[in-house]
Amino acid sequence: MIDYHLHTRLCNHASGEVYEFIERALELGISEIAFTDHIPLPEDFDLEHRMTLSEMEIYQRWINDAKTRYPEIKIKLGIEADYYEGFEDYLSKFLSVYDFDLVIMAVHFIRHWPNGNWVFDYNFPDKSIKEIYTDYISIVKMGVCTGLFDIVGHVDMIKKTGESLLDKIPHEIADLLKLVKENEMAVEINTSGYRKPVNESYPGFDWLPELSRLEIPICTGSDAHKPDQVALHYDEVYKALKNANPLIFARFEKRHIISSSIEQLINKSRTAKI
Repeated sequence: MIDYHLHTRLCNHASGEVYEFIERALELGISEIAFTDHIPLPEDFDLEHRMTLSEMEIYQRWINDAKTRYPEIKIKLGIEADYYEGFEDYLSKFLSVYDFDLVIMAVHFIRHWPNGNWVFDYNFPDKSIKEIYTDYISIVKMGVCTGLFDIVGHVDMIKKTGESLLDKIPHEIADLLKLVKENEMAVEINTSGYRKPVNESYPGFDWLPELSRLEIPICTGSDAHKPDQVALHYDEVYKALKNANPLIFARFEKRHIISSSIEQLINKSRTAKI
């Protein structure tokens, strides 16, 4: 099994050392991991949740040293890159400088939203949930269309309990998945939602039939911000993936997709202790 979404303490809201994340993954029988810390952004934007540009050298050194120290597990260098309107040129230049294996697109902030633009803290008493979801997905679509990213991360993290985006705005989601397919991206199945009130993955399992039908590759990530969150709730997720229609699983190397089936992936993994 694979965990393509791990953070380090350089992002200022995670804890634990790189080796602790790796050793936890080894304990669980995870075959491949990626560190994907939060990208530095211009204008000192959201400094409390991300690295600075000067820390990128440290980040790369940590991951490269870990590859040497732990040859028994595949370790990828990645980044979680926020899409934020107006930062496109910066993102393009930044991503061209570093030799990443994968780039996860995230929408944590929306420029025209109040309260710091934070998508977890919206309050629109005059808007329906459908209108709010539509507004959010319109920004996700814009990010996908830049062609700058490899994976759509925690795509429906704006959802409220029992309020599936696929149910509320099916046409907008269909349009989004069409764009994901056209831009040859993967969709992350992110287990951090189990640590939130929504208590399910991002996206929910109701998305799996459409991802299968459209042959959109998926990958899995825990979004771990401390070592004991590595591969957390993978038992629920991998059971659902095995029971779903055939799915394409994406692995990445130097920003190129290497595809396999879920069955092939699980058969290659050691027996997990999750």
